[in-house]
Amino acid sequence: MDSLRKILGSREIAQAPDEIGTIKDYVSRRYKSKCRVKLQRGAWIVSVPNSALAATLQMERLAFIKACNIKAKLVIRTGR
Repeated sequence: MDSLRKILGSREIAQAPDEIGTIKDYVSRRYKSKCRVKLQRGAWIVSVPNSALAATLQMERLAFIKACNIKAKLVIRTGR
């Protein structure tokens, strides 16, 4: 029997996509606020803490997509 260390050591660990860091950096630099980002069913879900920031991101959606080089659908949500 293989040891647990040998089995787990040979597994490849999935890395987070580069877009997650890019989106978080963009929001924190430009709006000085934190956000949560996840990829779910082929769409980027960006959760921000308040509706004012969500509305601002929604209005500047095209600039946000170009700056972060997002190719999938983008959904902006309010709440943590």
